[in-house]
Amino acid sequence: MTASDGDPSKPVDFKGGGAVVRPDGSMTLPLDAYVSMKDENTIVRAENVLAQRCMRAGKLALPKALMPAGGPEPTAPYVIYGVMDMKAVKVYGYREPFPEKKPTGGGPAPDGITPAVKRAYFDDPKTGRLGCEGKARRELGGKNPLTLFGLVQQLRSQTLDATFQDSRVVGAVSKWSACMKKSGYDYDNPLAPAHDRNLLGKGLPVPKGATLPPPSPAEIAAAVTDVECKRKAQYLQTVALVTAAYEREIIGQRAKQLQDARRTQRQKVESAEKIIRAGV
Repeated sequence: MTASDGDPSKPVDFKGGGAVVRPDGSMTLPLDAYVSMKDENTIVRAENVLAQRCMRAGKLALPKALMPAGGPEPTAPYVIYGVMDMKAVKVYGYREPFPEKKPTGGGPAPDGITPAVKRAYFDDPKTGRLGCEGKARRELGGKNPLTLFGLVQQLRSQTLDATFQDSRVVGAVSKWSACMKKSGYDYDNPLAPAHDRNLLGKGLPVPKGATLPPPSPAEIAAAVTDVECKRKAQYLQTVALVTAAYEREIIGQRAKQLQDARRTQRQKVESAEKIIRAGV
């Protein structure tokens, strides 16, 4: 561990045991080696091309609103472990550190998504009928719905369950909770403050059309204390090390399944690149 460990004036900058925690709160853990966002984006682009072909065959256009711009992304660490970045919480409190996207379109059929388009594009789970979305996914990936990304997410979920039951993490959470309590904040775990509607925006009015007030000085003060207490309790280093240990363990246990999924992924990406080159 580094000299900043336990010092609330310094951000966590840690590497060890297969885990990396950066000053902005971003992390790298062993299962990340199996996720390539470039590959995921290539697959999504190819599925969009296939869906467009399918819709065109039915004399329909595929609206841009139904074409994902990129593949699925791993959950941000702060969603799992709580706020981490002091610079961000001083501005955003417990909110996501970027502006909310405004909805586009309007009316009963935004962005050209008419009833006919919905019927043609979306699958019907009741009858098992595949729409153009499902047909594109099937054409590229075959009948097995579990992707490499999906498998990694399943394994992450399993390791996180073990992580938060681990006595080392339970101890770090207790230290964080006790530290928060000294400053007047009574929370059992680091995810609780971000869901406390009595804290979020405390003291400010709710703007018209919003569901919450903006981050208030009271909310920001709580989030700053939160990050300081995490540093004092060495919470992030502990959860990163413990999570990495469980991830290494499950990678060993599921090595063949991961290797097979990675091989299938490579084949899918090669097919996707050919589809993109051929175009609509």
